[in-house]
Amino acid sequence: MSDSHIDTVTVGDITISYDSTGEGLPPLVLVHGFTGTRADFEWVRHRLALNRRVITFDNRGHGGTTHPADSTTYNFEQLVADLAGFLARVVDGPVHLLGHSMGGMIAMHFALDHPDKLVSLVLMDTSAAGPDMPVEFTEEVSEMIFGPVREHGLDAFRSWSASRENPETDLLIAVRGKEWLERNENERYAVLDPNAMLVMGPKVFGHESVLDRLRSLATPTTVIVGSNDLAFIGPSKAMSEVIRRSELVVIDGAYHSPQHTHPEEWLAAVEAHLRRSTK
Repeated sequence: MSDSHIDTVTVGDITISYDSTGEGLPPLVLVHGFTGTRADFEWVRHRLALNRRVITFDNRGHGGTTHPADSTTYNFEQLVADLAGFLARVVDGPVHLLGHSMGGMIAMHFALDHPDKLVSLVLMDTSAAGPDMPVEFTEEVSEMIFGPVREHGLDAFRSWSASRENPETDLLIAVRGKEWLERNENERYAVLDPNAMLVMGPKVFGHESVLDRLRSLATPTTVIVGSNDLAFIGPSKAMSEVIRRSELVVIDGAYHSPQHTHPEEWLAAVEAHLRRSTK
């Protein structure tokens, strides 16, 4: 197993916490999703780092990275600027970039703004225009989901989330165990800024479409999605159809986090992408 190095770096108004594992260029940088942390890739990053450097980091307001005093800095433009500043400090040259869910939205914005900084791109269980939802994401729906957090804190969102039917939970328990799931939930919410949820949540659910802009993307891209991730499988297919140098990989039986529930299939898809992108 490769050695892992945990460090911090100051970028603008925040200090970013990150892990760097393995050696070899170009590195692979993994961007976690909404309410997640860099630990979302803990089960797989050492495998990926056998032949290259792998970097995971916490977005602002998440994990060990600064919770900024100014909550208006929670927006995609700033998150892309954070990523650009972070890469400028810790990486020499272009990278392979993988983004999951909200991280995928950050990654696609970064790819559109900084194509020269990328060797390749992986968009994982994400959307160019917000997730497919049973109802339109209106201000009223946003208030229903996130309003209680304003009054009662993050536990209100956890209660709402737990009340919804989520078959991935049973799969996670079967694969990782109930103790792991509970620890993972407790740890990531303990280091999440409530303002990150309140401000970024509506921006993620109501992500302004960049689907047409993706037609200009020339970066080799793989779109990965779980076959049962109903909110993102349609958007994933749409992205793969407009990105010129893209491939779509659907992981059978997976939901929103295939790196947890289907690690072998997920690793195979990522490794195949990296081989294809560096020929």
